Amino acid sequence: MKTLHLYAVEHRDHLVQPGDIPDLELNSPALGLLNDFKQNPPTMIDADTRAADVLEMMHHDHTKLKLVVDSREELLGLIHLDQLSDQAFVQRVANGDSRNEILVTDLMCPRDKLRALDYQQLQQGAIADVIHALQSNGERHCLVIDRESHQIRGLISARDIAQRLGMRLDIRKTPTFLNIFDSLSS
Repeated sequence: MKTLHLYAVEHRDHLVQPGDIPDLELNSPALGLLNDFKQNPPTMIDADTRAADVLEMMHHDHTKLKLVVDSREELLGLIHLDQLSDQAFVQRVANGDSRNEILVTDLMCPRDKLRALDYQQLQQGAIADVIHALQSNGERHCLVIDRESHQIRGLISARDIAQRLGMRLDIRKTPTFLNIFDSLSS
């Protein structure tokens, strides 16, 4: 048996975050970006949680994105910190909802609107390919699905990519006629 020694945590020792280590380049394998749910459990929130509580949790946890799940932990959608803006709450209240009754499901992006990359394709791709796919589709984040086993394997975020590469990524949704019409009618 090998003897392991314990050491004091020194003042100069600091907490490492994935974004602190610029170990990736545009031509690095795309799997290096994946927050693989088989290795790291996703940050989830129950569907019946009040949106105001989720906002507080995200600030407390320093997270910007959570998976919204039902009682069986099946994915219902994603909630991003931007969807919990004051404007989103004001709009719901203006439509007759009480701020305290607004649930995370009222503001989330539902499952049927989410986009995903294929895990097998990701295994063959580079980070530059992922960035191109996100920018081309105006997506700031996307799920990764193993289409052979029908498992949601993980999540890729443009924000995480930018941090890991030490660059700025500009991801904008291209407005459709429906988006323009919706914004004019509200």
